[in-house]
Amino acid sequence: MMIARRAGVSVATVDRVLRDDQAVRPETAERVHLALANLRDERASRGRPAKANSFRIAFVLPQINSRFLDHVERDIALSASFFREHRITSSFYRCDFAVQRDTASFSEQAIAYDAVVLAPLDYPWVAHFIEELSDAGVPVVTVFSDLPGSRRAAYVGVNSRIAGRTAGLLMGLFLGTRIGTVAVLSGSSRLHDQLERRTGFSQVLEEDFRNLRWVAEPDFTEDDGGAGLAVQGLLARHTDLVGVYVTGGGIAGIASALQESGDKERVVLIGHECTAQTRAQLAERAIDVILDQDVRGIVHWAGLAALNFLNDVRGALAIPTPETRIYLRENAHA
Repeated sequence: MMIARRAGVSVATVDRVLRDDQAVRPETAERVHLALANLRDERASRGRPAKANSFRIAFVLPQINSRFLDHVERDIALSASFFREHRITSSFYRCDFAVQRDTASFSEQAIAYDAVVLAPLDYPWVAHFIEELSDAGVPVVTVFSDLPGSRRAAYVGVNSRIAGRTAGLLMGLFLGTRIGTVAVLSGSSRLHDQLERRTGFSQVLEEDFRNLRWVAEPDFTEDDGGAGLAVQGLLARHTDLVGVYVTGGGIAGIASALQESGDKERVVLIGHECTAQTRAQLAERAIDVILDQDVRGIVHWAGLAALNFLNDVRGALAIPTPETRIYLRENAHA
């Protein structure tokens, strides 16, 4: 959109020029290439660090209510010294990607960086945001949640589909031959990782555990208090509820609510993110399984992946795929 505005053409025309579509008039193509060159020149003049092999990388998270993203923000801040050792000057931002105008405004700021590490929301204008940065020579590495249809340079994070399938297998094994309903509670429907977890989970239940019926509860509140109240309505709607899988936040509140109502004995509870609170609930049998990931390690790998692209390192995509960790009562404090 930024290049299109400067060249006075449509976004579709810019795309055709970048694909070297010969049907575009030469004078139009020249305007687009000139706008792109000017944008790159402006970016280069906005104060790169003095050392040629030092780069400015922006870490950007969506402005949504998520304790997990708060955890990520903290680990980005704690990784500053690691990045300095690798000649990366890191900056952190939150952007309200749910608002198209805010996303477009932030792109003017992001274009000044050498690379961007981004946890995206699934909106068309976020894909355009990534496209604009890519056109300006700013590689975008998605982290924790992907946007596979976009022009991002790479994704760094666990395989969320596999994580969901793992949760589905564990749910089926825990419930055995019991018959009933399993609820899949998801937070933001705009986070691709939560959609992938839900898909993987439902696939395994449909393939191997036909005794279980699953129902999706999308856009489920992720704060503990709200989630605890909401699960009471879930129990009222599904009297045969035997399992709950939480793809996002709020599992601590759900666990407390199930314990207080006396329903935990009949409901298997599985979710994500191992914290001090969820570890304690695992030990107390309020939660049955927690799936977790190495958040700080993923932050580090994402920064290094961006650095590899900037240094034109062969094998830039050879970043290890992080493993999903499984925590049960027995290893809750391991």
